[in-house]
Amino acid sequence: MVSGPLQSGKSSYIKALDKNALNVEAKGKDEKYYTVGMDLGSIKLNGFDCYLFGTPGLLRFSIMRNIVTSGSDGIIFIFDAAAPEKDDSAIVILNSIRKLLPSNTPVVFLANKQDIEGARPPEIIHSQNYLSDKSKIFPTSTKTGLNIKESITHLVNVIYEEYSSLIQILKTHETDIQGLGDELKKDRVEMRDLLNNLEIKRFIEVDRVRKTYKVRSGLKYLA
Repeated sequence: MVSGPLQSGKSSYIKALDKNALNVEAKGKDEKYYTVGMDLGSIKLNGFDCYLFGTPGLLRFSIMRNIVTSGSDGIIFIFDAAAPEKDDSAIVILNSIRKLLPSNTPVVFLANKQDIEGARPPEIIHSQNYLSDKSKIFPTSTKTGLNIKESITHLVNVIYEEYSSLIQILKTHETDIQGLGDELKKDRVEMRDLLNNLEIKRFIEVDRVRKTYKVRSGLKYLA
């Protein structure tokens, strides 16, 4: 999920990663274009198919943000480094997103628009918005490409680390779903939901005829 306040660079970030990304937008009275639905892009990083969903930056589009937020594995959250007056809206959006996702959902912050003179460095944005000491924040520019690929790669690695222990367990039970359920202490319904979710995320390929699955090859930590 890619989120942040109005005109912070969300659509541009996704476009920088996927030139064919889609965007549902409308022209405002000021002749500028604003995302009113969502952005949708994708990028392949080694064995991972990463789908990028961008949210509207206008506060009144909270319902659309809630829809896009559901099911996200990680968040790229963009601050406009050249416009500190947007920080209040940014924090409102960030808090609303965090309420909808598990507390361990990884977040990577961007201090975007570093190409603009006077843009705040990451440590200033970090301090002014009271972000956690553990927060990772990249100085970025969607115009120059600064840290665009690096930021998404970092997030994917963090997500992979969250799943890595589960993936190792999955590999030992590819032909024994019952054994997997026993090890994970999940009943039949919980196992069905787990495997369906992992299949949607494309971590595994399920063979429903043989009642087996296969962990997808190529999934690995990115350098």
